[in-house]
Amino acid sequence: MGSFFQDKVFLVTGASSGIGRALAIALEREGAFIGVVARRKEALKELKASVGNPDRILVLQADVTSESELKKVVEEFRKKFKRIDGFIHNAGVSMRALASETELKVFRTIMDTNYFPLVILYRLLEEDLRQSEGHVIAISSVQGKFATQYRSGYAASKHAIQAFMDSIRLENFKSGIHVMTVSPGFVKTDISIKALSGDGSPHGIMDEGQRKGLEPDKIAKSVLKGMEKKKREIYPSRLKEKFGLFLSRFSPKTLDKFLLKSRVT
Repeated sequence: MGSFFQDKVFLVTGASSGIGRALAIALEREGAFIGVVARRKEALKELKASVGNPDRILVLQADVTSESELKKVVEEFRKKFKRIDGFIHNAGVSMRALASETELKVFRTIMDTNYFPLVILYRLLEEDLRQSEGHVIAISSVQGKFATQYRSGYAASKHAIQAFMDSIRLENFKSGIHVMTVSPGFVKTDISIKALSGDGSPHGIMDEGQRKGLEPDKIAKSVLKGMEKKKREIYPSRLKEKFGLFLSRFSPKTLDKFLLKSRVT
């Protein structure tokens, strides 16, 4: 019996590293065709060269904060594959600063990277996805469920993702489109190194949480399993973050106390 993903076609943003790269590799192994989107063309080329069947990877260089660049890559993607079975919006940027000390441009950059590409891609691809009964997958975060200090803009963007996905899931109740939100805890990527400080410069430090986080390929495995089972939401995370999710629902005040004692940078 063939793989659920065999010869299906997916678009993955933020594919040059971390979870996005792991997702592209996992999908290729399952026999899918993947359009990989990121700014760093060399990193995408290296990804393409590293897989078993490079012909299954289409390199699409774009800055996801640009609507016109996203439109261009979608056109190129359609031209090449003639169909689409889903997209995974994974591109993202974090922050490490107090809200009061963060410039407005940082909040805008975070929303333009984390949230708006999801909206743009959904609007561009919705008709295609209805035809294929495809997937809309957003890599959010546990910060889309509860926020910690020093992450106000990041958490706000992930809360926006959560709300948008919840809304379009209801709108697609009869369309056949599968909508799944992925809310990982800490993942071993360079997101904290690239995180923005209050003035927009890179944080430049690998936080302890990231260092001890789950491997990106574990997240990718969970995502593929969730897609196959058409899950509503998944939370690939360690016990500590799952405990945080539990408290956020049933005892928010206790969660506040817990977070005030936790090291978040």
